[in-house]
Amino acid sequence: MDFGAMMAMMGDGIWDMPMVRQIIFHVQKSKPDYMDATTGDTRDGTFTVDRDSKVAYRLYLPSGKARAVVFFFHGNAEVCTDIGHLKDAFTSNGTALLSIDYRGYAWGSGEPSISKICSDAEECFKQADAVLSAAGCGDGKRIAMGRSIGATCAVHLAAKFAADIHGLVVDSGLMAVKQLPMVQQIAPQLLGPQGTQMLGALKEPVSTLSKLSAVGCPTLVMHGIKDEIVPVSQGVECHDKLPCAQKTLRQWENATHNDVTLNYASEWTALITKLVDDALAFHTEFPAGALVEAHSLSAAELNGLQGSVVGPQSGGERFRVEFAAPNGEKALKPANLKVLERVPKDPFPVGATVEVHSLASAAGAAFNGKKGKVLGLQGDRVRINFGEEGEKALKAANLKVVEANGGKGGGY
Repeated sequence: MDFGAMMAMMGDGIWDMPMVRQIIFHVQKSKPDYMDATTGDTRDGTFTVDRDSKVAYRLYLPSGKARAVVFFFHGNAEVCTDIGHLKDAFTSNGTALLSIDYRGYAWGSGEPSISKICSDAEECFKQADAVLSAAGCGDGKRIAMGRSIGATCAVHLAAKFAADIHGLVVDSGLMAVKQLPMVQQIAPQLLGPQGTQMLGALKEPVSTLSKLSAVGCPTLVMHGIKDEIVPVSQGVECHDKLPCAQKTLRQWENATHNDVTLNYASEWTALITKLVDDALAFHTEFPAGALVEAHSLSAAELNGLQGSVVGPQSGGERFRVEFAAPNGEKALKPANLKVLERVPKDPFPVGATVEVHSLASAAGAAFNGKKGKVLGLQGDRVRINFGEEGEKALKAANLKVVEANGGKGGGY
Protein backbone atom coordinates (compact mmCIF):
# COMPACT_ATOMS: atom_id res chain seq x y z
CA MET A 1 0.00 0.00 0.00
CA ASP A 2 1.44 3.38 -0.97
CA PHE A 3 1.77 6.35 1.38
CA GLY A 4 -1.30 8.18 0.08
CA ALA A 5 -3.52 5.13 0.44
CA MET A 6 -2.27 4.51 3.98
CA MET A 7 -3.03 8.10 4.99
CA ALA A 8 -6.49 7.95 3.44
CA MET A 9 -7.28 4.74 5.32
CA MET A 10 -5.96 5.89 8.72
CA GLY A 11 -6.77 9.59 8.56
CA ASP A 12 -6.96 11.61 11.75
CA GLY A 13 -8.55 8.63 13.49
CA ILE A 14 -5.04 7.46 14.28
CA TRP A 15 -5.08 9.64 17.42
CA ASP A 16 -7.86 7.54 18.95
CA MET A 17 -6.30 4.18 18.12
CA PRO A 18 -5.92 2.16 21.37
CA MET A 19 -2.12 2.01 21.12
CA VAL A 20 -1.81 5.76 20.55
CA ARG A 21 -4.42 6.54 23.20
CA GLN A 22 -2.40 4.59 25.79
CA ILE A 23 0.63 6.74 25.00
CA ILE A 24 -1.27 10.04 25.25
CA PHE A 25 -3.32 9.11 28.33
CA HIS A 26 -1.95 7.26 31.36
CA VAL A 27 -5.28 6.53 33.03
CA GLN A 28 -5.23 6.60 36.84
CA LYS A 29 -8.11 5.39 39.01
CA SER A 30 -9.19 6.43 42.50
CA LYS A 31 -12.29 6.37 44.66
CA PRO A 32 -14.30 9.40 45.76
CA ASP A 33 -14.31 10.43 49.42
CA TYR A 34 -17.09 13.02 49.21
CA MET A 35 -19.39 11.69 46.50
CA ASP A 36 -22.45 13.89 45.95
CA ALA A 37 -21.77 15.78 49.19
CA THR A 38 -23.97 18.84 49.67
CA THR A 39 -22.12 20.24 52.69
CA GLY A 40 -18.46 20.70 53.59
CA ASP A 41 -15.58 22.32 51.74
CA THR A 42 -14.76 19.28 49.55
CA ARG A 43 -17.25 17.68 47.17
CA ASP A 44 -16.97 14.93 44.57
CA GLY A 45 -19.17 14.10 41.61
CA THR A 46 -19.31 13.38 37.90
CA PHE A 47 -20.31 15.15 34.72
CA THR A 48 -22.03 13.11 32.00
CA VAL A 49 -20.36 13.66 28.62
CA ASP A 50 -22.21 10.97 26.69
CA ARG A 51 -24.43 7.96 27.32
CA ASP A 52 -21.61 5.66 28.40
CA SER A 53 -19.01 8.10 29.71
CA LYS A 54 -18.69 10.21 32.84
CA VAL A 55 -15.96 12.63 33.91
CA ALA A 56 -15.05 12.80 37.60
CA TYR A 57 -14.47 16.06 39.45
CA ARG A 58 -13.52 17.32 42.90
CA LEU A 59 -14.59 20.76 44.13
CA TYR A 60 -12.61 22.56 46.85
CA LEU A 61 -14.40 25.51 48.44
CA PRO A 62 -12.95 28.49 50.34
CA SER A 63 -14.13 29.17 53.88
CA GLY A 64 -16.06 32.29 52.86
CA LYS A 65 -17.80 33.47 49.71
CA ALA A 66 -15.91 32.50 46.55
CA ARG A 67 -14.69 35.47 44.51
CA ALA A 68 -13.57 33.24 41.67
CA VAL A 69 -13.66 29.63 40.49
CA VAL A 70 -10.66 27.97 38.84
CA PHE A 71 -11.51 25.20 36.37
CA PHE A 72 -8.40 23.03 36.62
CA PHE A 73 -7.43 20.33 34.10
CA HIS A 74 -4.50 18.12 35.14
CA GLY A 75 -1.74 16.22 33.38
CA ASN A 76 -2.17 12.87 31.64
CA ALA A 77 -0.91 10.71 34.54
CA GLU A 78 -2.78 12.50 37.33
CA VAL A 79 -6.30 12.55 38.74
CA CYS A 80 -8.55 15.35 39.93
CA THR A 81 -7.60 14.82 43.58
CA ASP A 82 -3.85 15.27 43.00
CA ILE A 83 -4.12 19.07 43.17
CA GLY A 84 -5.28 18.72 46.78
CA HIS A 85 -1.90 19.49 48.29
CA LEU A 86 -1.93 22.85 46.50
CA LYS A 87 -5.58 23.76 47.10
CA ASP A 88 -4.70 26.32 49.78
CA ALA A 89 -2.99 28.43 47.10
CA PHE A 90 -6.49 28.95 45.73
CA THR A 91 -8.91 28.67 48.65
CA SER A 92 -6.85 30.89 50.97
CA ASN A 93 -7.61 33.91 48.76
CA GLY A 94 -11.31 33.19 48.31
CA THR A 95 -11.06 31.06 45.18
CA ALA A 96 -12.94 27.81 44.64
CA LEU A 97 -11.04 25.08 42.80
CA LEU A 98 -12.94 22.73 40.49
CA SER A 99 -10.53 19.99 39.44
CA ILE A 100 -11.80 18.05 36.42
CA ASP A 101 -10.68 14.68 35.06
CA TYR A 102 -10.89 13.06 31.62
CA ARG A 103 -13.06 10.11 30.64
CA GLY A 104 -12.21 6.97 32.58
CA TYR A 105 -9.97 8.65 35.17
CA ALA A 106 -10.53 8.38 38.94
CA TRP A 107 -14.19 7.32 39.42
CA GLY A 108 -15.20 8.32 35.90
CA SER A 109 -16.15 5.92 33.11
CA GLY A 110 -15.43 5.42 29.43
CA GLU A 111 -12.17 5.76 27.51
CA PRO A 112 -10.22 9.03 27.22
CA SER A 113 -10.07 10.48 23.74
CA ILE A 114 -7.87 13.24 22.34
CA SER A 115 -10.50 14.00 19.69
CA LYS A 116 -13.18 14.51 22.36
CA ILE A 117 -11.13 16.16 25.10
CA CYS A 118 -12.17 19.71 24.17
CA SER A 119 -15.86 18.99 23.64
CA ASP A 120 -15.84 17.13 26.97
CA ALA A 121 -14.33 20.21 28.63
CA GLU A 122 -17.17 22.28 27.14
CA GLU A 123 -19.77 19.91 28.55
CA CYS A 124 -18.16 19.97 31.99
CA PHE A 125 -17.99 23.77 31.90
CA LYS A 126 -21.70 24.04 31.09
CA GLN A 127 -22.81 21.43 33.61
CA ALA A 128 -20.64 23.00 36.32
CA ASP A 129 -23.07 25.92 36.60
CA ALA A 130 -25.51 23.78 38.58
CA VAL A 131 -22.76 22.32 40.79
CA LEU A 132 -21.28 25.72 41.58
CA SER A 133 -24.66 27.33 42.23
CA ALA A 134 -25.57 24.54 44.64
CA ALA A 135 -22.27 25.13 46.45
CA GLY A 136 -22.91 28.86 46.74
CA CYS A 137 -20.21 30.01 44.35
CA GLY A 138 -22.13 30.33 41.11
CA ASP A 139 -21.35 34.05 40.89
CA GLY A 140 -17.56 33.61 41.08
CA LYS A 141 -15.51 34.80 38.10
CA ARG A 142 -14.43 31.85 35.95
CA ILE A 143 -10.72 31.13 35.41
CA ALA A 144 -9.40 28.29 33.22
CA MET A 145 -6.18 26.54 34.20
CA GLY A 146 -4.45 23.61 32.56
CA ARG A 147 -1.29 21.67 33.36
CA SER A 148 0.46 19.70 30.61
CA ILE A 149 -2.26 18.13 28.40
CA GLY A 150 -4.81 20.00 30.52
CA ALA A 151 -3.73 23.24 28.81
CA THR A 152 -5.55 21.90 25.75
CA CYS A 153 -8.82 22.16 27.67
CA ALA A 154 -8.04 25.43 29.44
CA VAL A 155 -7.10 27.30 26.25
CA HIS A 156 -10.14 25.88 24.48
CA LEU A 157 -12.48 27.20 27.19
CA ALA A 158 -10.79 30.61 27.24
CA ALA A 159 -11.31 30.89 23.48
CA LYS A 160 -14.72 29.27 23.20
CA PHE A 161 -16.26 31.03 26.20
CA ALA A 162 -14.35 34.28 26.04
CA ALA A 163 -17.28 36.23 27.51
CA ASP A 164 -17.32 33.99 30.59
CA ILE A 165 -13.62 33.29 31.23
CA HIS A 166 -11.79 36.10 33.04
CA GLY A 167 -8.35 34.52 33.43
CA LEU A 168 -6.16 31.74 32.00
CA VAL A 169 -3.23 29.79 33.45
CA VAL A 170 -1.06 27.59 31.23
CA ASP A 171 1.24 25.50 33.45
CA SER A 172 3.86 23.40 31.59
CA GLY A 173 1.25 23.42 28.87
CA LEU A 174 1.02 21.14 25.84
CA MET A 175 0.41 23.19 22.69
CA ALA A 176 1.15 20.68 19.91
CA VAL A 177 1.03 16.87 20.23
CA LYS A 178 2.98 16.26 17.03
CA GLN A 179 5.91 18.34 18.32
CA LEU A 180 6.38 16.29 21.48
CA PRO A 181 9.79 14.55 21.42
CA MET A 182 8.22 11.29 22.63
CA VAL A 183 5.66 11.28 19.82
CA GLN A 184 8.32 11.97 17.20
CA GLN A 185 10.54 9.22 18.59
CA ILE A 186 7.86 6.53 18.56
CA ALA A 187 6.34 7.44 15.18
CA PRO A 188 8.46 4.86 13.26
CA GLN A 189 7.50 2.17 15.80
CA LEU A 190 3.80 2.93 15.50
CA LEU A 191 3.56 3.75 11.82
CA GLY A 192 6.41 1.80 10.27
CA PRO A 193 9.37 3.02 8.16
CA GLN A 194 7.39 5.99 6.87
CA GLY A 195 6.29 6.94 10.38
CA THR A 196 8.01 10.32 10.52
CA GLN A 197 6.63 11.31 7.12
CA MET A 198 3.14 10.13 8.07
CA LEU A 199 3.25 12.04 11.35
CA GLY A 200 4.12 15.23 9.50
CA ALA A 201 1.17 14.75 7.14
CA LEU A 202 -1.34 14.28 9.95
CA LYS A 203 -3.46 17.16 11.21
CA GLU A 204 -2.57 18.38 14.70
CA PRO A 205 -5.27 16.74 16.85
CA VAL A 206 -5.97 19.64 19.23
CA SER A 207 -4.92 22.81 17.34
CA THR A 208 -4.37 24.66 20.63
CA LEU A 209 -1.96 27.20 19.16
CA SER A 210 -4.54 28.40 16.64
CA LYS A 211 -7.06 29.03 19.43
CA LEU A 212 -4.80 31.46 21.30
CA SER A 213 -5.74 34.30 18.96
CA ALA A 214 -9.20 34.43 20.60
CA VAL A 215 -7.88 34.82 24.16
CA GLY A 216 -8.34 38.32 25.56
CA CYS A 217 -8.27 37.71 29.32
CA PRO A 218 -5.22 38.04 31.63
CA THR A 219 -3.01 35.00 31.09
CA LEU A 220 -0.16 33.44 33.05
CA VAL A 221 2.18 31.05 31.23
CA MET A 222 4.62 29.01 33.34
CA HIS A 223 7.12 26.44 32.08
CA GLY A 224 10.26 24.67 33.29
CA ILE A 225 13.30 25.35 31.13
CA LYS A 226 14.46 21.75 31.63
CA ASP A 227 11.06 20.24 30.82
CA GLU A 228 11.80 16.85 29.27
CA ILE A 229 8.18 16.04 28.32
CA VAL A 230 6.79 19.26 26.83
CA PRO A 231 9.69 21.45 25.63
CA VAL A 232 9.82 24.97 27.05
CA SER A 233 9.63 26.22 23.45
CA GLN A 234 5.92 25.33 23.51
CA GLY A 235 5.38 27.61 26.50
CA VAL A 236 7.31 30.43 24.83
CA GLU A 237 5.33 30.03 21.60
CA CYS A 238 2.10 30.06 23.59
CA HIS A 239 3.06 33.36 25.21
CA ASP A 240 4.20 34.88 21.91
CA LYS A 241 0.94 34.04 20.14
CA LEU A 242 -1.33 35.40 22.88
CA PRO A 243 -2.85 38.74 21.77
CA CYS A 244 -4.17 39.69 25.24
CA ALA A 245 -2.88 42.92 26.79
CA GLN A 246 -2.11 41.29 30.17
CA LYS A 247 0.15 38.29 29.83
CA THR A 248 3.06 36.95 31.87
CA LEU A 249 5.68 34.34 30.99
CA ARG A 250 7.62 32.74 33.86
CA GLN A 251 10.32 30.28 32.84
CA TRP A 252 11.56 28.23 35.78
CA GLU A 253 15.36 27.92 35.51
CA ASN A 254 15.86 24.58 37.26
CA ALA A 255 12.51 22.90 36.76
CA THR A 256 11.52 19.88 34.67
CA HIS A 257 7.98 18.84 33.77
CA ASN A 258 6.86 17.62 37.18
CA ASP A 259 8.80 19.53 39.84
CA VAL A 260 7.87 23.20 39.43
CA THR A 261 5.81 23.40 42.62
CA LEU A 262 8.41 21.35 44.48
CA ASN A 263 11.17 23.85 43.70
CA TYR A 264 9.22 27.10 43.40
CA ALA A 265 6.09 26.69 45.53
CA SER A 266 6.10 30.19 47.06
CA GLU A 267 6.54 32.06 43.79
CA TRP A 268 4.13 29.71 42.00
CA THR A 269 1.47 30.54 44.62
CA ALA A 270 2.19 34.27 44.37
CA LEU A 271 1.79 34.20 40.59
CA ILE A 272 -1.51 32.33 40.88
CA THR A 273 -2.75 34.89 43.42
CA LYS A 274 -1.77 37.76 41.12
CA LEU A 275 -3.55 36.14 38.17
CA VAL A 276 -6.73 35.71 40.22
CA ASP A 277 -6.61 39.40 41.20
CA ASP A 278 -6.11 40.40 37.55
CA ALA A 279 -9.01 38.17 36.50
CA LEU A 280 -11.32 39.73 39.07
CA ALA A 281 -10.57 43.17 37.67
CA PHE A 282 -10.86 42.15 34.02
CA HIS A 283 -13.80 42.99 31.78
CA THR A 284 -14.20 43.40 28.05
CA GLU A 285 -17.20 44.40 26.01
CA PHE A 286 -15.71 42.70 22.97
CA PRO A 287 -14.95 39.03 23.81
CA ALA A 288 -14.27 36.61 20.98
CA GLY A 289 -17.57 35.51 19.51
CA ALA A 290 -19.45 38.72 20.26
CA LEU A 291 -21.72 39.97 17.48
CA VAL A 292 -20.92 43.60 16.64
CA GLU A 293 -21.90 46.26 14.14
CA ALA A 294 -19.42 48.73 12.60
CA HIS A 295 -20.19 52.46 12.55
CA SER A 296 -18.58 55.91 12.11
CA LEU A 297 -15.78 54.58 9.91
CA SER A 298 -14.16 56.59 7.13
CA ALA A 299 -14.45 53.39 5.09
CA ALA A 300 -18.15 54.01 4.66
CA GLU A 301 -18.81 50.65 3.00
CA LEU A 302 -18.24 48.93 6.37
CA ASN A 303 -20.69 51.09 8.32
CA GLY A 304 -23.75 49.09 9.31
CA LEU A 305 -22.11 45.73 8.62
CA GLN A 306 -22.34 43.07 11.30
CA GLY A 307 -19.52 40.70 12.15
CA SER A 308 -18.12 38.41 14.83
CA VAL A 309 -15.20 39.37 17.08
CA VAL A 310 -12.24 37.07 16.46
CA GLY A 311 -10.14 38.42 19.32
CA PRO A 312 -8.02 41.38 20.37
CA GLN A 313 -5.34 42.69 18.05
CA SER A 314 -1.95 41.87 19.49
CA GLY A 315 -0.15 44.87 20.89
CA GLY A 316 -2.96 47.33 20.23
CA GLU A 317 -6.31 48.62 21.36
CA ARG A 318 -8.24 47.28 18.39
CA PHE A 319 -10.33 44.16 17.99
CA ARG A 320 -10.28 41.83 15.01
CA VAL A 321 -13.72 41.39 13.50
CA GLU A 322 -14.67 38.86 10.83
CA PHE A 323 -17.18 40.21 8.32
CA ALA A 324 -18.83 38.26 5.53
CA ALA A 325 -17.03 38.08 2.18
CA PRO A 326 -15.68 40.03 0.45
CA ASN A 327 -14.76 42.20 3.45
CA GLY A 328 -13.04 39.54 5.56
CA GLU A 329 -11.25 40.38 8.80
CA LYS A 330 -10.70 43.98 9.95
CA ALA A 331 -9.02 45.41 13.06
CA LEU A 332 -11.27 48.14 14.44
CA LYS A 333 -11.28 50.47 17.42
CA PRO A 334 -13.90 49.99 20.16
CA ALA A 335 -15.33 53.44 19.32
CA ASN A 336 -16.31 52.08 15.91
CA LEU A 337 -18.09 48.99 17.21
CA LYS A 338 -21.55 48.52 18.69
CA VAL A 339 -22.16 45.30 20.59
CA LEU A 340 -25.32 43.50 19.47
CA GLU A 341 -24.78 40.23 21.35
CA ARG A 342 -21.92 40.01 23.82
CA VAL A 343 -22.65 36.35 24.54
CA PRO A 344 -23.89 34.63 21.36
CA LYS A 345 -26.60 32.04 21.78
CA ASP A 346 -25.65 28.37 21.77
CA PRO A 347 -27.17 27.01 18.52
CA PHE A 348 -27.87 23.65 20.20
CA PRO A 349 -28.32 24.24 23.95
CA VAL A 350 -28.69 21.21 26.20
CA GLY A 351 -32.40 20.39 26.53
CA ALA A 352 -33.39 21.94 23.20
CA THR A 353 -35.78 20.02 20.97
CA VAL A 354 -34.39 19.41 17.50
CA GLU A 355 -35.68 17.82 14.32
CA VAL A 356 -33.56 15.65 12.03
CA HIS A 357 -33.39 16.25 8.29
CA SER A 358 -31.38 15.41 5.16
CA LEU A 359 -29.82 12.16 6.36
CA ALA A 360 -29.02 10.17 3.24
CA SER A 361 -28.05 6.66 4.38
CA ALA A 362 -30.71 3.98 4.62
CA ALA A 363 -30.34 3.75 8.39
CA GLY A 364 -30.16 7.51 8.83
CA ALA A 365 -33.10 8.33 6.58
CA ALA A 366 -35.40 6.60 9.05
CA PHE A 367 -34.65 9.42 11.50
CA ASN A 368 -35.52 12.25 9.12
CA GLY A 369 -38.43 14.18 10.61
CA LYS A 370 -37.94 12.70 14.08
CA LYS A 371 -37.55 14.98 17.10
CA GLY A 372 -35.26 14.56 20.10
CA LYS A 373 -33.61 16.36 22.99
CA VAL A 374 -30.05 17.72 22.89
CA LEU A 375 -27.78 16.03 25.44
CA GLY A 376 -24.54 17.80 24.55
CA LEU A 377 -21.59 17.66 22.18
CA GLN A 378 -19.52 14.74 20.96
CA GLY A 379 -16.57 16.07 19.02
CA ASP A 380 -18.03 17.96 16.06
CA ARG A 381 -21.44 16.32 16.47
CA VAL A 382 -24.47 16.90 18.68
CA ARG A 383 -25.77 14.09 20.88
CA ILE A 384 -29.55 13.64 20.62
CA ASN A 385 -31.83 11.53 22.83
CA PHE A 386 -34.68 10.00 20.82
CA GLY A 387 -36.34 8.30 23.77
CA GLU A 388 -37.06 4.64 23.16
CA GLU A 389 -35.06 4.77 19.93
CA GLY A 390 -31.92 5.59 21.83
CA GLU A 391 -29.20 8.18 21.38
CA LYS A 392 -27.44 9.31 18.21
CA ALA A 393 -24.61 11.76 17.52
CA LEU A 394 -25.48 13.83 14.44
CA LYS A 395 -23.88 16.66 12.52
CA ALA A 396 -25.23 20.18 13.08
CA ALA A 397 -26.10 20.41 9.38
CA ASN A 398 -28.68 17.64 9.87
CA LEU A 399 -30.46 19.31 12.78
CA LYS A 400 -33.04 22.08 13.09
CA VAL A 401 -33.92 23.59 16.47
CA VAL A 402 -37.66 23.36 17.05
CA GLU A 403 -37.67 24.65 20.64
CA ALA A 404 -34.74 26.01 22.66
CA ASN A 405 -35.02 25.11 26.33
CA GLY A 406 -32.15 26.88 28.07
CA GLY A 407 -28.49 26.08 27.80
CA LYS A 408 -25.43 28.23 28.29
CA GLY A 409 -24.47 30.68 25.56
CA GLY A 410 -20.99 31.60 24.48
CA GLY A 411 -18.39 30.71 21.92
CA TYR A 412 -17.69 31.40 18.31
